[in-house]
Amino acid sequence: MSVDYETIQKIQKLGDDVLIGVVEVAALTGFSILTVRQRKLPGLDPVPGLSRLRWRLGDLRQWMRCGPQSKAAADIATNAKEPSRPMGRPTKKSQVEGRK
Repeated sequence: MSVDYETIQKIQKLGDDVLIGVVEVAALTGFSILTVRQRKLPGLDPVPGLSRLRWRLGDLRQWMRCGPQSKAAADIATNAKEPSRPMGRPTKKSQVEGRK
């Protein structure tokens, strides 16, 4: 995969409030354009309400500094607080006991 250094240099000079597109996010993060377009970057959501996918440059820079752990860690923490229950279909015995 080739690195687009020209795009990266142009973006480095911009402020945090600038909106950037899929190609720019892919160039900065190193992910493919398809991965970015499919929004498979955990914790990095595009700006809502726009007809095209755009990200705030400041949000992207913060995401690159902290990594995707900020949202993923919160999800793991909430899952750990929930009581564990058996997955899958209940056994016939538990179904019969539940009717009594």
